[in-house]
Amino acid sequence: MAIMDERFTEVHHRNMWGQWVFRFEGANLCGLCYISDKAKSRAIPSEVKACASAGAMPDTRLNRKTAAAYKKAAAELNAFLSGKLQTFTIPISIIGTEFQVMVWEKVREIPYGETRTFRQIAKAVGHPGAERAVGNALHANPLQIIIPCHRVISSKGGLSGYVLGTDFKRRLLCMEGAIQDELALE
Repeated sequence: MAIMDERFTEVHHRNMWGQWVFRFEGANLCGLCYISDKAKSRAIPSEVKACASAGAMPDTRLNRKTAAAYKKAAAELNAFLSGKLQTFTIPISIIGTEFQVMVWEKVREIPYGETRTFRQIAKAVGHPGAERAVGNALHANPLQIIIPCHRVISSKGGLSGYVLGTDFKRRLLCMEGAIQDELALE
């Protein structure tokens, strides 16, 4: 997500899963992006279980509201990735087209540990047959993990695409209990 505006503050964060970038509009989180190079883009099974919490690093350039939001967002991300949190409570701002926002809001309704298909999401937002458009909206998801697009699978039950890679998607779904075997949905 490329938001180039003075209203937004970007903060880098590292935990056991890798490097993340948070984007805030005041106290609201409006972007969360995983940063990886090709060598580090694949999660390995041990990373799922060894996801140690990394506290928010103090950043003196942040105003008080943004610093508090960053601290909460980092704590929630770390708790989620270590299997200790199922629902995010950090205030968010969703920035996208009308269709993207409809898709992202519908995907946010998918319960932890469950999946939906691209077809089900398209139908739920009133655009049956728009599976590819749903996929494009999910690819543009500005709040990775928080808008859980990893919970959307193909109509045939396969993992399908995921901006962070299907290995990452598989690990998240295993962690959530949506799939029991990490080799499932190959």
